[in-house]
Amino acid sequence: MIERLSLLDQSVDSLEGWLNEAGEPAYRSRQILKWVDQLQPIDSMSDLPAPLRELLKEKFTDEYIDTSECIESKDEGTNRFLFRLKDGEAVESVQIGAPEDYTACISTQVGCGLRCSFCASGKFGLVRNLSPGEIVGQILSLRKVISQRHGVDGWPRHIVYMGMGEPFQNYRATMESIRRLIDPQGINFGVRRITVSTVGLVPEIYRFAEEDLQVGLAVSLHAPNSDLRKSIMPIEEVYPLSRLFPACEKYIEKTGRRLTFEYILLKDINDGPKEAKKLVEIFKSWKLVHFNLIRYNPIGMTKLRPPSPPQAKAFLHRLREGGLHVTLRQSPGKKINAACGQLRGLEYEKHGVRPEPAEVEG
Repeated sequence: MIERLSLLDQSVDSLEGWLNEAGEPAYRSRQILKWVDQLQPIDSMSDLPAPLRELLKEKFTDEYIDTSECIESKDEGTNRFLFRLKDGEAVESVQIGAPEDYTACISTQVGCGLRCSFCASGKFGLVRNLSPGEIVGQILSLRKVISQRHGVDGWPRHIVYMGMGEPFQNYRATMESIRRLIDPQGINFGVRRITVSTVGLVPEIYRFAEEDLQVGLAVSLHAPNSDLRKSIMPIEEVYPLSRLFPACEKYIEKTGRRLTFEYILLKDINDGPKEAKKLVEIFKSWKLVHFNLIRYNPIGMTKLRPPSPPQAKAFLHRLREGGLHVTLRQSPGKKINAACGQLRGLEYEKHGVRPEPAEVEG
């Protein structure tokens, strides 16, 4: 038996090619994708002729992503969704904020192979890449669930590719998913409301700068020098800061967009006056750069700890006094292990490990 393809993974071009072979007009591709974007089964595609619906069922499957688990953190306005995939694997996505004005944090891989010391997703390695449809399907599923629960349209205000996985290790699928989301004749999501985060894959940053898209870029920095960064981020061995910084400058020059550096604060590791001074020395002359500071969110299986709130604020003030644009970002969802760096609950369960409980802040 020939395995049927997923409708979620089809583009306008791929459907037009199939329709042409089937002797059907090309405009039907837009009709089909309109239904797919609503996660509707083939039998419900009422503006398609019945014979075409039967052909679709022979060629494609309309099994969409299963929202098998949702954990809500009401006091922080955060929901963590576990999406079950067709092969039994799962990824997690997060709704951050009120249903009518939320940010969707989505995944691009099952697990992650880059093994940053502060991130749960990399603790058990990479299982596989997600397809473009599995990436977009997270947004469509979030929209459907939130709309049904809250009586709103369900679309996020912002989309951040900051969930499980490294988007630039799955570059083709990441870009195909973005183009699907921003298609003016399709979903038509605002391109400037999308941000992609990377640990710093240098060739892909140059490539991304040439895409001619006004998509935001966030780079995980987490240290002001190569030796320190190497101790917490193995990617520094492959793409050191000496190569990363020119790529970041090229992105800014090419796109004219502000670049964000993500910086997770680790107690007594990268959060001291010396590190703050070095960051100011490096970046005081840069234009269109913003720093997001994030207190480390405990994930278990590590001795890393977050600095206290006063210590984090002291680091913030040192950077601001040095002339840098910087925010100390709140990281909602800690109580349900949905905060930055904590996603990968499925693997914790498999191995009988639980993330450490979040600290109670005074």
